[in-house]
Amino acid sequence: MTLSAPAGFTSSDLVYEENFSGTALDSDWHTYITSNAANGYPWNTNGSGGSTPGGPYNADYDMPSQVSVSNGTLDLTAIKQPISGVNQGGVTQTFPIVSGAVSSYGDFEFNGGYLQISMKAPSGDGAWPGLWLMPGAGAGSSGDNFELDIQEGGFTGSGPADQNFSWHLHGPSGWVGNTIDSGIDLTAGLHTYGINWIPGESITWYLDGKQMAQVTSAQVAIPDEPMQLMMNMGVANSNASGWHTSLGGSTPSSMQMLVDEVQLYQKAGSGETVTGANVTPSASSSTQTPPAPTIQPAVTQVTASPGTGIEHAGDAITMTVAFNKAVTVTGTPALSLNDGGTASYVSGSGTSALTFRTTVASTDKDTSALAVTGVNLPSGASIKDASGVAANLSGAMKTFSGLQIDPVLPAVTQATASPGTGTEHVGDTVTLTLGFNEAVAVSGTPTLSLNNGATATYVGGSGTSALNFRTTVASTDTDISALGIAGVNLPNGASIKDASGVAANLAGAVKTFSGLQVATSSTAPTIPTAPTAPTNPITPTTPSSIAPVLTIADSTLKVNGGGGTVDLGVEVTTTDPNDVVTVNITGLPRYETITDKLDGKTFRGGNITLTAAQVDSGLTLQSNYGGWDQPVATLKLTATAKDPATGAVATASPQTMTITDPRPAATTADHRHATGTATASLASHSFALLNQCLAGHSGRADHGQIVASLSNGANWNQDLYLTRPHH
Repeated sequence: MTLSAPAGFTSSDLVYEENFSGTALDSDWHTYITSNAANGYPWNTNGSGGSTPGGPYNADYDMPSQVSVSNGTLDLTAIKQPISGVNQGGVTQTFPIVSGAVSSYGDFEFNGGYLQISMKAPSGDGAWPGLWLMPGAGAGSSGDNFELDIQEGGFTGSGPADQNFSWHLHGPSGWVGNTIDSGIDLTAGLHTYGINWIPGESITWYLDGKQMAQVTSAQVAIPDEPMQLMMNMGVANSNASGWHTSLGGSTPSSMQMLVDEVQLYQKAGSGETVTGANVTPSASSSTQTPPAPTIQPAVTQVTASPGTGIEHAGDAITMTVAFNKAVTVTGTPALSLNDGGTASYVSGSGTSALTFRTTVASTDKDTSALAVTGVNLPSGASIKDASGVAANLSGAMKTFSGLQIDPVLPAVTQATASPGTGTEHVGDTVTLTLGFNEAVAVSGTPTLSLNNGATATYVGGSGTSALNFRTTVASTDTDISALGIAGVNLPNGASIKDASGVAANLAGAVKTFSGLQVATSSTAPTIPTAPTAPTNPITPTTPSSIAPVLTIADSTLKVNGGGGTVDLGVEVTTTDPNDVVTVNITGLPRYETITDKLDGKTFRGGNITLTAAQVDSGLTLQSNYGGWDQPVATLKLTATAKDPATGAVATASPQTMTITDPRPAATTADHRHATGTATASLASHSFALLNQCLAGHSGRADHGQIVASLSNGANWNQDLYLTRPHH
């Protein structure tokens, strides 16, 4: 196959061509990977001519034996054969793949121009063919400051791996790149991969002459130094799973990367340079000016307003995404945020700045720095320039340091007094407790203003959701029939804040305690004229806690997995209004959450504690059970009351309730190896018995009974092991 000149160039602009004629690789190429930083020596060599990137994702070690030339084609072949090599850390290890690679360091290097390569990509799990540039010998002491990936095959993304076009540019100011579904099986035949590189200004990527991507100096630094070409038949190991196909049992024993031709075009007078030129350009080419490459719209900056501070539920945040040119929006694009929310497109179509807006919801996650994690284009939405070229949105990912999300504003939810009723005289002490919807920290000495002219001073509770204040009745206090809190004072910089530093809403502290009187005046005692017989003294009553009453409407509940919910029907009551009551719940599995209706907080984990107010507001359990772990969860609920004045604690007897998550319908069918056989029903019985045994977590099942039940089944021991739940 002979490549044609790319658009904007003619055959007169051709300065280098390699068509791999003959049966041996010519002197322009080395059979190893190297770079400027390695001073031309093989990367991670084993002393036998081998080399490799040797990173944590590489399964291959490259040897000269896997490089061959025949019939005008360069053949780089990877085979499953263990080989001893050196990894990136300088440690000798065994690589499972022997493969091939070539580089043009010191022989063919260029700074700018249109490079195109005709290649047939390999097919197979783990195949990682690479066409890439790195600084050459002519770059001086630059080191490996740039890496330009023309194509890296095998990346997973929006399309099948064999169709994906993956480009990247790594430089001193960061990197950009993307994986694009080309819609073409790149392993089925030869395809032309190209770049038009204008040093210091831009790089444009092409596939079969079609523009795929573009990066300009407004986004990242563009190399302006001689670069060498490297081509290698890489193979990814299992560490790359999730973003690349990986070596496995289905990987072919042999995979070939075939390169048919390499060409470089440069315009005379462009200032672009080449070392190793083997084609003399025509003088007439200097009069031809190639058309300017299409400038792809791209994100250049993302800002947020406000840019710093702490935002709560109901607060709005505006984000502006700036581009290098005007863009047109169709549909409603959205930005994904790391707090679980999204910012929806608002305006800006037809300009170079698009506005998005999000409102913090109570269900959003706390985050110390809000970030844009991606751009969504749902239901055909698009962002394109006037020519219809889709924008490069990779630059939209941005973290806003100092912009914190704390959806729940700390607030007073209840105020109690101890004692809660009766008449208090001079010298008597009253303890007042403020309950909050989350733990708060106290600095300084806050006080409470009381309606009898006195104050209650903070005495403890910082770091919890209950703060205690204390007042002692003085003779100067005003008599009052119902003591009350009139307000909260924060003198001398005192504060009450949550862990995020958000000041608490203290409006809920204002409270009148009906039945709690203050009487500072008293009648002088009468002195008897004669001694009287002593009477039995009355033992003063010491405030104490009383065990609360926990009520469970139904101790056996069912909920559908995959997002199903059920009301737990739990309430807690107490006869002592002075006590601070909490309910502890243990045993909640990892696939279930509990949300209260007081403030919408969602709780996770095997040991959680809720306030009485949260419990009595109503608790909703949500299940995301998908067939793993146990289908039945046993929750233990324990109600506890604490007297804030004395610290006395009373705990009610624990109660249990079971939550059953029906398994998905597929798990009730016979085991796939038993279906349609005489052992079908026996296999189903086997797994049902096994699940019951494992769900109990006792570890003491009568395996004799299990063996007896399954003695006629085939391979039950193997299935017992394979179906064991993972935790």
